[in-house]
Amino acid sequence: MPAAMPFLLLSVLLFAGVDAPPAASADAPAIDPVFECFRLNYAWGFSLAGSVVDRNGTIYRYRSRERDRMPPAVREATGVFRAAADLRRKFEHAESGGSTDAALIDAKLALASKAASGAITTVDTGTRDAGSSSCHAYLADAGGTRYRDVELGSDGGVADTRVVNAAPEAQQLLDWLRAIGVAL
Repeated sequence: MPAAMPFLLLSVLLFAGVDAPPAASADAPAIDPVFECFRLNYAWGFSLAGSVVDRNGTIYRYRSRERDRMPPAVREATGVFRAAADLRRKFEHAESGGSTDAALIDAKLALASKAASGAITTVDTGTRDAGSSSCHAYLADAGGTRYRDVELGSDGGVADTRVVNAAPEAQQLLDWLRAIGVAL
């Protein structure tokens, strides 16, 4: 057996089934995301895991090893946008993991609108192969066909880079996301 085979076999055995998504229910409603924190890593294979808060305050958890779960971003002069169908597909295998006060969602989305104007900076942490760890707010457009992706910044996870949104509202939202167990 080649020297790499035991490591490869062990890797396959360790990761087999870990990220197998649960069977999707045909009548499960699509998640209408408003806030999300996730960890993304391409080192040693693709890994995506996070938590999302929907418009009703339900918190969902998800993980995937499927690269096509990351919806493409469209950069425009007014911001970064993601197609609603693509973003909702990212969460189709998420499982409910709690809730937060639904009455707070509109007030938190108002903060996200203000955070959208914050200057974004990225700093190299010196860490390698840790991936990224970040939080986002999603502002739906009037037609419901896409979301504006507002970068709130990195949560407390270990990451190759640290992203900072200079708007004070972004920090307020990160603190809230930590308090409800969505951000690290």
